Parts: sequence; structure tokens; C-alpha cells
Amino acid sequence: MITFLPQNIEYKIEGEQTILQAAAAAGVNIDGNCAGAGVCGKCKIRIIDGPMPASEDHHYVLTDDETDAGYRLACCTAAMDGMVIEMPESETTASRKKKLVKLPEWFVPCQRTVKRYITVDKAVIDCQKDDVTRIQEKLPDEISGVSFDTLKKIPEILKACSDVTVTLQRGRMIDIEAGDTSEECYGVAVDIGTTTVVIMLWNLARGEMVGINAATNPQGTYGADVISRINFAGEEAGNLDIIHGVLIDAINRYVLELCEENGVAAENIYEYAVVGNTTMSHIFLGVDPAQLAVAPFTPVFTDGTVCGAAQLKLVGNCDASVYLSANIAGHIGSDITAGIITTDIMDKNCGHLFIDIGTNGEIVLSGNGRACACSTAAGPAFEGSSIRQGMRAARGAIERVDITDEGVSIKTIGDAEPVGICGSGIIDAVGELIRTGIVNKSGKVQSPDRLRAVGMSENVLKHIRTGDRVNDFVLYESPDGKSDVLITQKDIREVQLAKAAISAGIRIMMKELGLTEETLEKVSIAGAFGSYIRNSSAISLGLLPAVPEERIYSLGNSAGIGASMMLLSEKSVEISEAAARDIQHIELAGRSDFQDEYMLAMSF
Repeated sequence: MITFLPQNIEYKIEGEQTILQAAAAAGVNIDGNCAGAGVCGKCKIRIIDGPMPASEDHHYVLTDDETDAGYRLACCTAAMDGMVIEMPESETTASRKKKLVKLPEWFVPCQRTVKRYITVDKAVIDCQKDDVTRIQEKLPDEISGVSFDTLKKIPEILKACSDVTVTLQRGRMIDIEAGDTSEECYGVAVDIGTTTVVIMLWNLARGEMVGINAATNPQGTYGADVISRINFAGEEAGNLDIIHGVLIDAINRYVLELCEENGVAAENIYEYAVVGNTTMSHIFLGVDPAQLAVAPFTPVFTDGTVCGAAQLKLVGNCDASVYLSANIAGHIGSDITAGIITTDIMDKNCGHLFIDIGTNGEIVLSGNGRACACSTAAGPAFEGSSIRQGMRAARGAIERVDITDEGVSIKTIGDAEPVGICGSGIIDAVGELIRTGIVNKSGKVQSPDRLRAVGMSENVLKHIRTGDRVNDFVLYESPDGKSDVLITQKDIREVQLAKAAISAGIRIMMKELGLTEETLEKVSIAGAFGSYIRNSSAISLGLLPAVPEERIYSLGNSAGIGASMMLLSEKSVEISEAAARDIQHIELAGRSDFQDEYMLAMSF
């Protein structure tokens, strides 16, 4: 038995497993960004009791002090009976996303699933109408069919009582219950992000959110990005079932937690609406995503898909339905389709840029009567994976940086001791370094002597740590000097590459539609990233076009909001499907001008 703290989850080890594999099986989320290669160091845990195996840190990502204190890489350390594993206490990216789901004020629900409380007449000898006909007579809606499981329930229910509640989905009767349960009508919206899964439980009768749950996507054990997960799925027979299964198990676990917390019976869940990037959509259905990893990146499907929850082994009513929203292209998924329906971008009357920044940067642009979309391989810099001390948005992560003549001030999540830097902090730090001239247009950290010559404050200069060939910038100096948090020259290059990919994609799209920064009237930024970055820093960095900040809007978790809209309204489903078909996909790899734009965008 192995125990994970602070959750106090116990797990019986099965065969030979690493701590990372055991954690995934136990439902404990540990970052596995490098898919077990032992190079990223993001799966660092601490063994506080039980067997203490030797460190298998062949890439030297742990310090000697950390190793002596019991820290190990979960992906390289065997799980052993009696181990007690301590996970860092954190306010995760997932918990932040909980705060970012709010339906637009203009949205009007129009449910597909309704419940009707009726009194059914008893059968009599001189009028031998069947049970379904007598039920139909009491309903204002025409029954278009009856599910098999409901047919089997009808005689037992009507034998016990005449007052019943009938559940209709698009006119088809999918449930019958004794008594008045007309308010017990629920649905689940799911946003499957590469990093985070967000689950929203809605009361369909009232159009109200009952609860929201969010956690790290357990597929992270098999790689931080979609390509790693596609590769894992194709490595061995059965791997696709594994990576599909851990996702379904996680969704079920989070849904059942919400049901228990809110007194909801799982059998009263009648609908799911699900969104995710194209790879996540394929894996969610258990469809082989292999061709998304190789040119021409053709998905197996793009249209919205409807199936039964029971087919996917999702918890809920035995006749619950699942709607998976339409994808746009191989690397532009239904999370983007969901996001854009929360905006007016498909009006196509004004210059409107929609951007979702993660490992990939998905960009949608409309104007001059057209709408187009592209995806850029931004890499993991903005999520912290390729940054030396990068981390997800957790307790102790630096999320805000200000550089003035007085020195460097930082803000951490939870106001805790700094332990690393998250995506918004990376943008802020590099943006400030560029704004103040500490980093020049080519991306190089200037020497103290050069900066001193132009009047840079000594309070700032002391943060530059010089090396033989490169300089780094210290954001936080720890009291013992062993836990400093730095932005390295290599980190800045990683950010430079990522921002260049996104900037080049935006420039090509604007050129395609004949738009300029002056005619760009609105910039909508999706996700937690857009909610926590400082717009001025993103503009300084060149990540966003240089437009007045009042034109920049944070959408919150637009994928989760859009998924909820599709759960609550058939009209939203229709709009999303039409938008996915209407948007022109631009494949940047096929553009002769992409490399030129990319090189131009490398400059700060």
C-alpha cells in the first residue's frame, strides 16, 4: 500500500509501477510533462516515510539538498509498499478555472430534456388503451418514441402509482419515475483541456449551475502535450484504451463528487455536452488519434457527435446522451468552437481577434465578411514546462512582476514563499525585462555595465546574475541562497520562440483578411491565461497586437462557458456547428510566407 498526502489517498500497488504510474491509477495528479523520460523535473515528490530508494535522477534535475531531504522524481522511482508520498500543497490551475465560468447575459436557455409531472388514468375494461397512449394523453408534447429501458420500467411504476414524472429528450421518452421529480433534471458540461478537466453540473429545469469541479487532466502522466499522448496511444496495443480510460474514470469521479456534494442522484443526469481540442475529442471517444501527429494532420471526424453515455461508460441515466461539439481542423478543436460562440466574432462585420494560448496557440480572426482560423505550435513555454523554474499556477508560483528604480517586486499565488513561476508570471517578467531595456530587441539579457551606462538603477542591476557567456535575471533571492527563482537567458529564448509563432500566425491571418492593428476593433483572450496575464506585458512582449488596452477582453473559461451553453440550448449547438463549418482553416505550414513572418516576429 502506498499513501499520497495531503489527500490521504491509499493505493494498492499492482505489479511493477513507478510512483507516477501508481499516482495515475489512484487518481492522484502529478505532472508528467516529459512522459517519464526524467528530464523535466515537474514530477518532483517527497518520500516522508517508508522505503527510500536511491535517486534515479540521471539528468540531474534535483539538487543534492533535495535528494538528501527525500525528494525523488515520481517517473523514475519505483512505488514500494509502505511509502508515504507528500505532494506540494497547491492552489492549482484547475481551482482557478472554477472561477471563470459565467454565462453571457444575453444567453437564453432552451432545453432539449424536459420533465413532466402528470397523473395517468388507470386502464379500464371498456377502454383498453395501452400505458404509453395513456401517458401521451396527459402530455403537452408529442412522444416520438420510448427508450427500451423506459418501456421496461413503465408497468412497475404505473402499478405502484398514477402520479409520475416523465422525462422527454427531443420528444423521446427516456425515463419515468414515481412522484414529482420534475426539478431533478441534470446535465453535465465538460471542458477537456490538455492540462485541466473542468466539470460543470447543471440543473436543466432551472438553467442553474449546481456545482463545478476541476482537476489536472490525468493523461498528463503520459505526456504534457497532445503529441506525446498520441505517441503513447500508438506505442502498444491497449495504450489507447488506457489513456481513454483514465479520462473517463476521472470525469466519472468528478461528476460523482459533485452529485454527492449537492444531493443529486446520478440517474437523474440525462445529458452531457463535451468540448476539447481535436486530440482530446478523439481520445474521449476512444478513436485512434495517430494521424493528427503526422502531415497532413487529418482528423478522423470534425462534425459534432452524439452517442449514449452508457457507450462511453459515463455515469448518469442509462439513456443519457452525450454531445461532443464540432472540431474545426486537426489542431483546432471543439474547445475553440465552444469559445467563439460566447462572442460575436462570427458576425464578421468588424476586425475581431480570438486567441487561446497554451501549448498550441489557436487563433480565430474575423472581419471584412470572412472568418478564418489557424493553430501555431507555441510550445510549452507559456505553461511553464520548458521554463527552468516554470510551474503550473500553484501556491508559491510567481504570477506578477514589477521592475522599477526601487528594484523588483513580485506577487505569488497564495502570497506564499516563491518556489517557481507560472505562465502569467513568465509573460509579466519577460514583458517587464523588455519594457525596461534589460532584455534587448534580439532577446539578450544585457550586461550590468551596459545598463549602468544608460542609467539603470543599482537596485535593479543587482538582480542580474552574470555568467561566462550569458546573463540571467533573479526575480527572488531566497534567504539561504539555495532556492532563488530566476528567469534564465534560455527561458527568454523559449518565450521568444513561442511568442514568435503566435505573432506570426496573427500577422498572416490579418494579412489574409486585409486587417491592420488600426482596424482591429476587439481582441478576445480565452482561458485562465487570458484572465491572469497583464495586457501591457503581453503587448510589450509582442504576444498581442499593439492595440489600446480597452479593446482587449478576457473571456474567462470560454470553452467551459460554450460547453454549458450547448448543454442548455439546442440553438447554441446549431450555431456552433454552423461556425465550425463556416470558418476557413489556414494551415500555416503550407504558407510560403510563414517562415518570413516567424523570423520577423522573433524580434522583441
